[in-house]
Amino acid sequence: MIINDNVVTLSNETLTACSDAEPATIGHFHNFGFSTVPFFTTIPGKRVIGRAVTVKIPSLDSTVLHKVTEMVGPGDILMVDRAGDQQYAALGGLVSYALNVRKVEAVIVDGAVTDIDEIRNMGLLVFYRRLSAVTTRLCGTDGEINTPISCGGVSVIPGDIVIADENGFVVLKPEEVEPICKEAVEKHQNGEPDIRAKLDAGARMASLTMADEMVEKTMMK
Repeated sequence: MIINDNVVTLSNETLTACSDAEPATIGHFHNFGFSTVPFFTTIPGKRVIGRAVTVKIPSLDSTVLHKVTEMVGPGDILMVDRAGDQQYAALGGLVSYALNVRKVEAVIVDGAVTDIDEIRNMGLLVFYRRLSAVTTRLCGTDGEINTPISCGGVSVIPGDIVIADENGFVVLKPEEVEPICKEAVEKHQNGEPDIRAKLDAGARMASLTMADEMVEKTMMK
């Protein structure tokens, strides 16, 4: 087993200041760090931002997931790498309860979970690949906490900043979070309302976005 301390990068106050940025808006101008596989969510419509606390469970042994429940808290998002396994559920009701008591922001499991009604009812935000009735075991043989992992097709380093909602998630380096989130909020607040108002007044989408000019240039070739 490998167990490392959490990597605390941005403060909870800074995370809160960046919490209005949406992954889908960031995706308009930023190209890297986005999840590439589908996830389900326990709370549709909810968005979250936090520091990555990583767990790798490469076998049926989920001992480290029990251990990490005492290491997380507000401002943390627990990222679980199941090393390709989609059959055995590592996260269930009891571990979710322990994480919820610690007030973790969210859990992202690149694999299966179980006890989904129980997790929904406690209000824990979990993103997961599928549901399964068969679970991992406590073996005490392997697993890693706070090492580099792959989750949802994205490389994640402990302390990276994760922004997630039901559209997907994006993993950002701490130093790029504030400028990217600022640009996303400005784009969402200033650009889209103006375009929507013009569309309501009868303007054409392709004219507003300059798609007309691009089409014209292409047709002239």
